[in-house]
Amino acid sequence: MSFYKEIIDIHAHVLPGVDDGARDMDEALKMLDMAATQGIMTVIATPHGSRRRAVDKLEELTDQLQQKMREKYPGFCVYPGQENFYHDELTERLHRREAYTMAYSRYVLVEFSPQVGYGQLFQGIRKLVVSGYIPILAHVERYGCLRQRGLEELREAGCCMQLNYGSLKGKMFDAEVRWCRRQVKEGKIHLLGTDMHRMDYRPPEIAGALKWLKGHISCEQFRRMTYENPRCLIDNKRMIG
Repeated sequence: MSFYKEIIDIHAHVLPGVDDGARDMDEALKMLDMAATQGIMTVIATPHGSRRRAVDKLEELTDQLQQKMREKYPGFCVYPGQENFYHDELTERLHRREAYTMAYSRYVLVEFSPQVGYGQLFQGIRKLVVSGYIPILAHVERYGCLRQRGLEELREAGCCMQLNYGSLKGKMFDAEVRWCRRQVKEGKIHLLGTDMHRMDYRPPEIAGALKWLKGHISCEQFRRMTYENPRCLIDNKRMIG
């Protein structure tokens, strides 16, 4: 099994002009071209969403982006999604299609304030699960409360964990980097994402993370986080691990 057969990126701010991601179609295409050269051939576009931010023409922009990418990469796929900031009305907005799930599935990419308390985070995740959704906690490395409580209870509650590639890069004596790498090595992370925004701010540069992953986890685990679990998401099936 090849280590780098294909990578699916499930966290990308590439829709032009809708949030703090790509400023225009040209920048979006440059980011996706950079991603494609590193093995990413499928992307779920995840603009920010909240009570105050409505994303118009999300599906139309997604289709336009896919069509333009396929002029150079015939098999490239872009799916619609959203990174939803958690609030008490989120489940109702999802039911009304005022907020988006991931690639038309039951999976919901959700973020909280980095300062959120563990109880509030857990209750938000639990509400999504009880409402019939499968939450994916975006960039788990950002929540200070998880340093003390860990990820296991959230995983057992039905939450999937997404870590940013960029958080795996750095020196081994950096406590933040060590924590992120440990979660991966212990098999607690379901998905990795670029969280790409702009060419000059968080571009999809994953070579350093891929180098570390290749040296520290099995090919099977790498494929699970970067292809098999993202494929389960797109197919609306249960993830592995």
